[in-house]
Amino acid sequence: MGDAPPSGRGMDKPTVFAAALLVAVGGIIYELILGTAASYLFGDSVVAFSVATGLTLFGMGIGSLLATRLATNPGLNFVRNEVALALLGGSSVLILYAAFSLTEVYWLVFVLLSLALGVGIGVEIPLLVALLKEHGRDESVGLLSKVLAVDYFGALAASLLFPFVMLPYLGLMRTAYAVALLNVLVAVFMLRRMGRRTGWTWLARLTVVLLVACFAASSAIEGAINTRLYQDPVVHYESTAYQKLVLTSFGDDVRLYLSDQLQFSSVDEARYHETLAHATLTSVAAPASVAILGGGDGLLAREVLRYPSVQEVTVVDLDPAVTELARTDRLVSGLNEHSFDDPRVHVVNGDAFRFMDTTDQAFDAVLIDLVDPSNERIAKLYSTEFYAMVANHLRPGGVYATQATSSYFTPRAFWQVAATVRAGSPGRTVVPLSVNVPSFGEWGFVLSLPPTEEGEATVAGTLGPDGGARLFGATPLPEGLRFHTLDSLRATATLAGDHPGPEVEMKASTLLSPLIYRTYQQDMSRWRY
Repeated sequence: MGDAPPSGRGMDKPTVFAAALLVAVGGIIYELILGTAASYLFGDSVVAFSVATGLTLFGMGIGSLLATRLATNPGLNFVRNEVALALLGGSSVLILYAAFSLTEVYWLVFVLLSLALGVGIGVEIPLLVALLKEHGRDESVGLLSKVLAVDYFGALAASLLFPFVMLPYLGLMRTAYAVALLNVLVAVFMLRRMGRRTGWTWLARLTVVLLVACFAASSAIEGAINTRLYQDPVVHYESTAYQKLVLTSFGDDVRLYLSDQLQFSSVDEARYHETLAHATLTSVAAPASVAILGGGDGLLAREVLRYPSVQEVTVVDLDPAVTELARTDRLVSGLNEHSFDDPRVHVVNGDAFRFMDTTDQAFDAVLIDLVDPSNERIAKLYSTEFYAMVANHLRPGGVYATQATSSYFTPRAFWQVAATVRAGSPGRTVVPLSVNVPSFGEWGFVLSLPPTEEGEATVAGTLGPDGGARLFGATPLPEGLRFHTLDSLRATATLAGDHPGPEVEMKASTLLSPLIYRTYQQDMSRWRY
């Protein structure tokens, strides 16, 4: 496309500094978008963000080198780069999700996207500096340092805007299109400041229209993608400040997914929730005060409320969107029997670690129903420090239990949770449990009972007389259960013959050394799904 000569309007420093600030915001947000999308899809946030950051920075280096070849016409080349970057960056989430749902090479797509966006970002600052020099503002090192300083300020703004404003209120795909619009608007602004009349002006304007349309249609686009990601029809989709929330329904099977990870299937969820709730509450005498850490779907609260002695239930779940869904959605509230409407239930939307660290409440039982330790953010909730806090908030004779990943698919992680519970609350009796949940496979839990009369810590199979009588025997099992009887509940403490057993010695996971995260990833890497 040909260029008309400049109108004579000068390119001043405030214009370039403003452009540098805005493109810096966009560049950092693209990097964060890629890392977040990959962590949603692939499940490993450390690897996702490390790869996204490393490849984007590497691409920026390549872009900086390529900029020297574009310096002969820096203004127009800057505009061309912004339009191309907008089209690629705006579509990045769509491309990545489509690759994940339609192909087996989604990691390669992720790598190429990160690299290509990095190249586009790396071209920007050298071209802006060259543009100033072209208009007679050559201050060499001083000029470059000022442009870079503005660029770094923009990076700070982006790092705050993305997690606290854009992701919670726009969601991932809308954020990508919003940043893409920013790129194109910067290009249009620069064309006006340069006084150029070129075919790229019309292309930039057309791109703005296209991106606005995509932004408006983001919900429909995400819905179409999710239809391919999930086997059953999606009846609720929401991108929250913490995760992607999807509810599907087919026949009698209602399923909840958080960041594409299955949380429950209505067909067999009772096996999971009845095991965690009743193994714990039948092992403490007349439980009155119960804390549920996680369990925002209300299904565990449903089981706890079956006990007449229960007077108060505190549910601590990070994401208010999950607890709101559990309260208001007819499918989920029907499953949890409207447990969150019970006046005995108090919902706290906050971090479970922070809650246990600051609360002055004491409980007869604490049920820990958190997602698997698949990333370092969750690993703190599987640490000795966390379990020590939980034990310190138990009343005399109190019991706590945690879900402990699959006892079959992730056996080393399962036993590491047991080792961590034992190290976090020494002197207490540790009981590993396992039950078959068809949607997940063989699933594990770890129960922590008060010390035996001899004051010695024990493990299932070696319980002393006091511990053996207390396990599942301190409070009667309530009526109305879908799955468990007292005999089947007792059977959960008998692990299968192919189980590796407690002789698999695992070190405890701590805040400073979150071993559980790596152990879980290593266990999962042995399986193909």
